[in-house]
Amino acid sequence: MKGIIDSYTGNNCEVIHNGYFKKVVKCNYEHESFYVKQYTVRNVMDAIKSVFSISKAQKEWNHAYNLLGYNLLTAEPIAYGEKRRFGLLKDCYIILKAVQDCISLKRVLLNSSIHECTGEHEKYKKSTLLKGLISFIREMHDYGVFHGELHAENILVDSRNLTLFYLIDLGRMKFRNKGALSQAWRIREISRLLYSIIDVCTDEEITDMIKNYIRQTSLFKREEKFQKTVMGKIYRIKHRLWYSRSKKCLRTNNVFKIVKHHNYKINMRNEWDVNNLVGLVNRHTVLLKENLGNIIKISPKVGITRIQFPFEDMLGVCIKEYKYPSVFKRFLYSFFNSPARKAWFSAHGLMALKFLTPKQYALIEERVSVKLKRSFIVMEDISNYLPCNKYIDEMFKSFHDKIIIKKKRNFISCLAVSFRRLHDTGVYHHDLKANNIMVEELHNKWNFYYLDLDRIYFGKEVSIEKKIKNLSQINASLSNIITYTDRLRFYLIYANIKALDIGNKLVLRTIVRASIKRKHVWNPGVLGR
Repeated sequence: MKGIIDSYTGNNCEVIHNGYFKKVVKCNYEHESFYVKQYTVRNVMDAIKSVFSISKAQKEWNHAYNLLGYNLLTAEPIAYGEKRRFGLLKDCYIILKAVQDCISLKRVLLNSSIHECTGEHEKYKKSTLLKGLISFIREMHDYGVFHGELHAENILVDSRNLTLFYLIDLGRMKFRNKGALSQAWRIREISRLLYSIIDVCTDEEITDMIKNYIRQTSLFKREEKFQKTVMGKIYRIKHRLWYSRSKKCLRTNNVFKIVKHHNYKINMRNEWDVNNLVGLVNRHTVLLKENLGNIIKISPKVGITRIQFPFEDMLGVCIKEYKYPSVFKRFLYSFFNSPARKAWFSAHGLMALKFLTPKQYALIEERVSVKLKRSFIVMEDISNYLPCNKYIDEMFKSFHDKIIIKKKRNFISCLAVSFRRLHDTGVYHHDLKANNIMVEELHNKWNFYYLDLDRIYFGKEVSIEKKIKNLSQINASLSNIITYTDRLRFYLIYANIKALDIGNKLVLRTIVRASIKRKHVWNPGVLGR
């Protein structure tokens, strides 16, 4: 035991997680690995509560032995300890023996040999894994065990036997003394687990897991109702977690902080310095005032500059200034969310949904008394990428080179998939023209960065009218280098269909008519080749 503690306090350890109130360290001792979890009391009230309740370390210790008593596998607990002062808890620790030859369920499903499912053996392997998993969860629930945080990172899979599962992170676990879990608790657990693997499993696999769970228990009589309830719960979990992650940018936490500096209120990432940010804003103001270089855009409402960051070894940053010439809007945005604040939230909302946009470093609002005067967003500089319309014009000029034609088809397919995923996720961009999409070219694939985020809306689903509006915006803003055939291919991939039926033909005609009315870049009178 002393050797493990010495490893924890020495250099022979690896920090797995290091938060404000929880730290996890992996230590090696005598050819074996151990995990040491340290929990720190958050505040005085929690310290007072600790006099009347057991610590998190003791809870996890008790839960581990209760699980093992049900023949459910978990990491073997070695010891736990508490550090108190005058009876009040300060820190507590638990030492767990590392489970050998195991990896998280998430990593197993992300593994290319399983996730891609390129052959019959791989498909069978994944199917066996998912059936074994749902049987394990059903067995756990029948014993009356409620995990509390059941997701794919808290389940380990034996790499030598994909039917053996280990539960970890047992701090919120509960045990029902009178038999199996209730229907409500089962739905809550199943929904949380399925949400955590929804990005690495198909809709069909998720549905099959729900059906297999129902068939193995007599608690549920109406399969369709149970399935609908679980899917609805998955959406609510998704929205709640997305909203929580997105809202982080508006609060002080381990990633962001809010500070006041003279007339500025600043939401910023923790690694940045206030004086550096104010210096960048001053430099930006000088560039616009004196009309110097590195101005990307200037108008009565917006000014965008690119500035080489002078304080650290960085390529540079972009600063977008939001001006408010209207007295009424200045007054309105003093009490309601300004376009800059909406864009700041939307950027982090998109990133939480795994979409790409320039990384946001700081939101700076300048106020005189209470009234909002100007707003700034300091963001990552991606000016080395090209806007979508410019990228197409430069890369796909030739109508005769077969390699370029094939590359253009692949590009159109990737762009269509990105649009489909955007709308399927419930994201609506009010101004989705080609110049608001930056293109990063990789090997045989492309990344698309979305810009101009102050009018992005997040919801459960995007209506057909809004989809048509977005599709007409991108269609009208692409030049005739994108031919009629390319545009049809884009729609087929976006709609995930192989041929046009009557309904899709009607939608396509509506998109074309709306595109022509916009009178942007596309000229349907000039035939592409």
